[in-house]
Amino acid sequence: MKLLYSLARSLGYELIRRKKNPSLRAHLRNVIHRHAIDVVIDVGANDGQFALLLRSEGFRGTIYSFEPVNSTYEQLRRIAQHDANWEVFNTALGERVGDAIINVTASSDLCSLLDPNDFGKTAFPSIAVSHQETIAMDTLDNFIAREKLAKAARILLKMDTQGYDLQVFQGAQQSLGCIVCLLSEISLMPIYAQAPHYLDALRLYEGKGFVPSGLYPVSRNDDLSVIEMDCVLINNALAQP
Repeated sequence: MKLLYSLARSLGYELIRRKKNPSLRAHLRNVIHRHAIDVVIDVGANDGQFALLLRSEGFRGTIYSFEPVNSTYEQLRRIAQHDANWEVFNTALGERVGDAIINVTASSDLCSLLDPNDFGKTAFPSIAVSHQETIAMDTLDNFIAREKLAKAARILLKMDTQGYDLQVFQGAQQSLGCIVCLLSEISLMPIYAQAPHYLDALRLYEGKGFVPSGLYPVSRNDDLSVIEMDCVLINNALAQP
């Protein structure tokens, strides 16, 4: 290797090692390829940013997106309507079946089934609640059973539900045998009342056999301390060798 570096320098070039810590985007591309992901379940889809990112990275499998807020769902539906392998649902996923109340905020990506706490209101002024909507809630177990995904699919479950990811996961306990990868937003400094601390979230995920594969800061305080991170986890029982 030293010889290669010396030769490159003598020719006026510099060899640079491939990054050992790729971006979330690059890591997801690698995970999808390595673990043969063919279905993505996108919980907390907003207006489809995650699905569009996957499409831009070449993923052509089926995407199921869930967005419970009515106005945001309509935007999502319009964006997805020309993609035959992208289905969208005006529903929340959680730990139970029934109705729920969601807080709709000034910023559509901060809407939550939980109330913002004092820290959240200070750190993110657009977390202010403008109104509430009554929404339908289902469980992931029910959805996977209806779609008959349990036996054949290798699923990436993406959750970005503003503090409600663990409830989504709790509603999927009968389906863990087909969920290969999780992408969950975890909070070092929760911005919603009753949202779990990241250590509690990791403890639950790891207790079910999911091991961290990558951590990516989403938001920071002014002092650069991390508020939230995206966490990629792989199901050890289903990982490709």
